Amino acid sequence: MNPAIHTYRARLAEAAERAGPDRAITGRILAGELRAEHRKALGVRDRHAAALHFHHGWSWTQLCTEIHGRPNKVAQVREAIEKVTPPRRVSAGRAEEAFKIAQVDVRELWALYKQARALANEPAVAASPDADVVLDLPDVPIARLEAAAGQLETTNRAYADAVEARNRAAAALTKHAGWSNRQAAQLAGAAVRDIYPHQASAPRSEADPELVAERAGEVRRLAALRAALTRARDGAIRELSASMGPAELARLARLTDERVVQIRDAA
Repeated sequence: MNPAIHTYRARLAEAAERAGPDRAITGRILAGELRAEHRKALGVRDRHAAALHFHHGWSWTQLCTEIHGRPNKVAQVREAIEKVTPPRRVSAGRAEEAFKIAQVDVRELWALYKQARALANEPAVAASPDADVVLDLPDVPIARLEAAAGQLETTNRAYADAVEARNRAAAALTKHAGWSNRQAAQLAGAAVRDIYPHQASAPRSEADPELVAERAGEVRRLAALRAALTRARDGAIRELSASMGPAELARLARLTDERVVQIRDAA
């Protein structure tokens, strides 16, 4: 049996003991890793199946029955096996033993993958994303508006950089670690279309699911800060709108006059 299976069992057991968002995030990490391991195990199994067919005369029906438990997917089995190169010829007994060990690995990894996916899909009970955001803003409305606008510009730039870094690391998982686009995007909290532009240049050094989860957390933190600063800015605009015109408010808020009017009238 693949020794990695025992490691994944232990990691799943540990993940199951966690609570809150950490449980689902760990489940996503494990699901992505296990899906990639399962695909590799399928390749190994298919190569040993090819050895039985081409070296020892096993029929497609016989192989299909061994792999799926019934002979109803012969065309699918044949297509997969004809794509691989069998290992060097060994005795029929050794070839059959290698095939059966590989088949056990495939089944074990798939079962573990389903467990991890169940953890990943559990609803996480968490606080509001910006529940822990504490703003350091002046009490005086004009000063508060200027400070919120300045901090928001800085935060927007940091947010854009964090999203770029997160998407690049997610793309590295798909390019170098065998993750599917959907699973990498799910772990990153991104859309699949967000990671496509980075796949060609994603560095191998960033193909780390823990790094993706860390960067996704930074994106969430900055998104919460942006939301809190935006509310503070908009609240100050409305507070000052009775005594100041849109043009002056726009200068303080670093917005257009039209946007200031929209914020003011949305109160």
